[in-house]
Amino acid sequence: MPTFDLSNTPLRELNSALHALSKGANDTEFEVINPRGSHAVAVGIDSPVTVAVRGSVGYYCAGMNDGGRVTVHGSAGPGVAENMM
Repeated sequence: MPTFDLSNTPLRELNSALHALSKGANDTEFEVINPRGSHAVAVGIDSPVTVAVRGSVGYYCAGMNDGGRVTVHGSAGPGVAENMM
């Protein structure tokens, strides 16, 4: 399971990895640690992946999600899971 530590990995790198998944990809489970209230974590998912976010997130986490499952183990700001399809 790929793990993204947002204390030393840019958020854009996480979201890009989630967007780059191809149909039938083997890595379908991701873990995010140390989100530190980041906004727009795991947005725009369009494949059946599972993302476990360990910590609190800011605005719009899991927004524009079409097929993914995102679980936040912490608090979430306004707009969480906004515009799910």
